[in-house]
Amino acid sequence: MSYCTISDVRAINPKRTYSATTTPTDTHVATFIDLIAADIDVILSSRGYTTPITTPAAFMTWLKLLNALGAAAMAEDAMFPETTEKGSTPHASILRKQYDARLTKLQNGEITPETDLGDNVSSYYHTMSDTDDFPEPVFRKRSEDKEF
Repeated sequence: MSYCTISDVRAINPKRTYSATTTPTDTHVATFIDLIAADIDVILSSRGYTTPITTPAAFMTWLKLLNALGAAAMAEDAMFPETTEKGSTPHASILRKQYDARLTKLQNGEITPETDLGDNVSSYYHTMSDTDDFPEPVFRKRSEDKEF
């Protein structure tokens, strides 16, 4: 089972068209999606997870992007088969780097189904203690600045 669809790959490669008469064809792109999903599942299985992963939703979204990035990179490489190395077009190189960085996080266990992938809300303030009325700002005004 793959984690993304051909529509997700099209969203990453919006200037590319995939159909029965293009290079790569939409069938090729579907195969790329399945191949990348298999890579993802091998890594997850080696870390002790039952695949395919179906929950939690935030992790599924993360896997969807990972799968789409890998398939989009393969599709971009397939569009230019005369190039001698993978990622030789600027777009393919960017996609490959993004995919590799995310795949490395998955391999190293930095991202797992248990990882909190929430919105990670932050601010310019330190964490409040029980005694603070208001948190102290991280960035302060210079002493020569005048308040009005």
